[in-house]
Amino acid sequence: MHPTSLLSILVSLFLFRQRAHAECEPVGCGNLSIKYPFWLGAPSRPPPEPSCGHPAFELWCINSNTTACISGSPIHIHSIDYGASSFVVYHNRVATGTDGVCLADFNVSSTLALSPLRISPSNRALCFLFNCNGKEPRGREYANATAGCKRPIVAYLGGSYDRDTPPAIPTGNCTYRYLPVLGSEAAVSTAANYSRLLKAGFLLDWAGTGSIGDCPACIASGGQCRYRNAIGALACLCPDSKLHGPTCAGSMGTSKTIMLIAAGVLLFTCIYVLIWHRKGKILWFLLCKKTRSNTEKNYEAMIASYGSLTPKRYMYSEVMKITSSRGNQLGKGGYGVVFKGRLHDGRLVAVKFLHDCKGNGDEFVNEVMSIGRTSHVNVVSLCGFCLEGSKRALIYEYMPNGSLDKFIYSENPKEILGWERLYAIALGIARGLEYLHHSCNTRIVHFDIKPQNILLDKDFNPKIADFGLAKLCHTKESKLSMTGARGTIGFIAPEVHSRTFGVVSTKSDVYSYGMMLLEMVGGRRNVKSTVAKSSEKYFPDWIYDHFAQDDGLQACEVTGETEEIARKMTLIGLWCVQILPAYRPTITKVLEMFERSSDDMDMPPKQNFSGLLESSAQNMDVQSSSSNKSEEIGLVNSKILQKSPTL
Repeated sequence: MHPTSLLSILVSLFLFRQRAHAECEPVGCGNLSIKYPFWLGAPSRPPPEPSCGHPAFELWCINSNTTACISGSPIHIHSIDYGASSFVVYHNRVATGTDGVCLADFNVSSTLALSPLRISPSNRALCFLFNCNGKEPRGREYANATAGCKRPIVAYLGGSYDRDTPPAIPTGNCTYRYLPVLGSEAAVSTAANYSRLLKAGFLLDWAGTGSIGDCPACIASGGQCRYRNAIGALACLCPDSKLHGPTCAGSMGTSKTIMLIAAGVLLFTCIYVLIWHRKGKILWFLLCKKTRSNTEKNYEAMIASYGSLTPKRYMYSEVMKITSSRGNQLGKGGYGVVFKGRLHDGRLVAVKFLHDCKGNGDEFVNEVMSIGRTSHVNVVSLCGFCLEGSKRALIYEYMPNGSLDKFIYSENPKEILGWERLYAIALGIARGLEYLHHSCNTRIVHFDIKPQNILLDKDFNPKIADFGLAKLCHTKESKLSMTGARGTIGFIAPEVHSRTFGVVSTKSDVYSYGMMLLEMVGGRRNVKSTVAKSSEKYFPDWIYDHFAQDDGLQACEVTGETEEIARKMTLIGLWCVQILPAYRPTITKVLEMFERSSDDMDMPPKQNFSGLLESSAQNMDVQSSSSNKSEEIGLVNSKILQKSPTL
C-alpha cells in the first residue's frame, strides 16, 4: 500500500473521531440549551446508537419551540434547570384549550406515563369538581371553571400534588380530578386564576433516576455523556473514542497506545485484504454475504430503524433459562404458546414463543415496534424480545389474574366480577384504546379487541394485549390500508372484511369494544341456552330486544343499585356496534358517554345483526363469486339498516 494512502486513512480516522465528539455538543432551540439527558430528534428520524440522551428525553425543535413527546403525550417546555434536574412544562391541550377540551376531563396523572420522570411534589394540586347534583361548593376559595364544558365545574387550588394520593379537600358529593400547577406566584395562586396557572405549567424532575447516570462526573473526567440502550445506562465517550463506564478513569493513559495499535491493525488489515484480492479470494467474502437471506436483512433493517428505543433483545438460550425450559405453560394463542417466566432481576413475565412464522416476519417485527413505543397503565408492557434465526419470542409483563374472558363467562361464583368492577374495567379499556388511537408518532389500531386479549393485573386493572394485528398509520391519515386482515369472528368490524360497509379506521376497534361491552353485560348469566334455541337470534339482537322491553337487565341479574351501571354499559355498547362506521362514536366520545347519566343518552337505531352475520360469512368465503358480491350489496341496502321508532 502506498504511504500516502495510509496517511489518508489515518487522517480520515482522526476526523471521524473529532466528528464523533462534536455530534452531541449542546444545541439551542429558542432560549433553551439542549444537552444530556435531553437530545434533539425529529418526528420521523430514529435516534443514533449510542444516543446523545436518554430515550425518554427526546425533544423536537419546531419554529423555535421545544416540544417533548413523553409516552405519546406532546408537551411544551418553558425552561430547564440542569443543576436541579428539573424542567417546567405545559400540555398544549390544557393550557390553550384550542380544541375545546374540557379541563376537568383531562387527567395528567393517567395521560402521561412519566417514567423515568416524575411530577414534582413541589407542584400544587388544581382540583376540578363536577357532577355535584346542583350542590356545588361555594366560597372565596372556589371558582367557576365551566368554560368549554357541558356541565357545571368548580375549581379549587389545593396543597402539594401527589399523583397517587388525592388532595385533602372538601369534595362533598362531587366527582373530582386534579392537575399539577406551579402556584409559585402569590398574585395568581388562587382558584380564580386557574387558566393562568395552567398556562404557567408544572414541574417535572428526574433526580435519583439510576439509568440517567451522573453526567457531570463523566464530563469532569474528560468525557462526553452518551446513552446506550443495549445496557440501559449512561456511557462515557472518552478521548480514546471508546465508550467506557460512568467516567473515563483509567482510559486516559492508554489513549496513545490504543491509537498506535489501531493504526497497526488497520495497516495489517489493508495489506491482508490486498493480498486476498490479488489471489481472488475476496470473492469468498462476497459469496458469504450473498448467502444471508433477504429475510434476515429485512429484520436487521427494521430493527435498526427503530433505533435506541428497541426493547431489550435476548438470546434464545436466555429465554429458555427465563422460562425454565418452557416449564410453566399459561395458554395458547393464534401466534404461539405462552409460558410463565422470571427475569434476572426477579420480575415475573409471560413469554410468548411464536410458531409458524413464515415470509419475512413483518408481523413479528411490527409487533415489537408497536408495543415497544407504548407506555400506558391500560396497555400491556413489552419487556423484551428474541429474534435468533427462526426462533422468535416476545416477553411481556406478567398479569396474575389472566384474561377477562375467564371472569365474564364463568359459572363459578368466586370468579364472577361485580358490576362496579366490570364498569371500572370497561372504562380502563376505553382509556387504553384512546391512547393507542391518539399516540404521539403513530396511530395504532388493534383489530382484535376481545375479552381474551384483555389481561388483568393483581388489582384487576385491565391491560390491552396481543398486538399481532396492529396496523400503523401516520397520525394525519384517517383511513387505513388493510390486506390479509385477521381477527375474531363476532368481534371484528363489518368494514374489515367488506368495504361495502365503509372504510377501515379506528372505529373498527370501537365496534369490537362495543361487542365486548355487550358480552360483559350479558355474559354474567348464561344466555347461550336461550339463543341456541333459534339460529335466527344473534346475541346483539337479543340484548337490544330485551333492553328495549326493560326486561334485559333482570335477565342479567341487575339489582336496583347497579341498574345505572348496566344501562350505561349496554347503551354505550349498542352505539359502538352500529354497522356503519359513520354512526359509531369515536373512543374519545365513548369516554365522554361514561361521564354522563344513562337518562341523557338516546337509544341507538335498531340494527339487523343476524343479517350482518350471514353477510360476514359470505364475505369471508374465498370461493364466493361476483354474483354473491352483488347480493351482499343488496343485503346492506335492504336488510341491515332498519328505521327505529323515536325514543
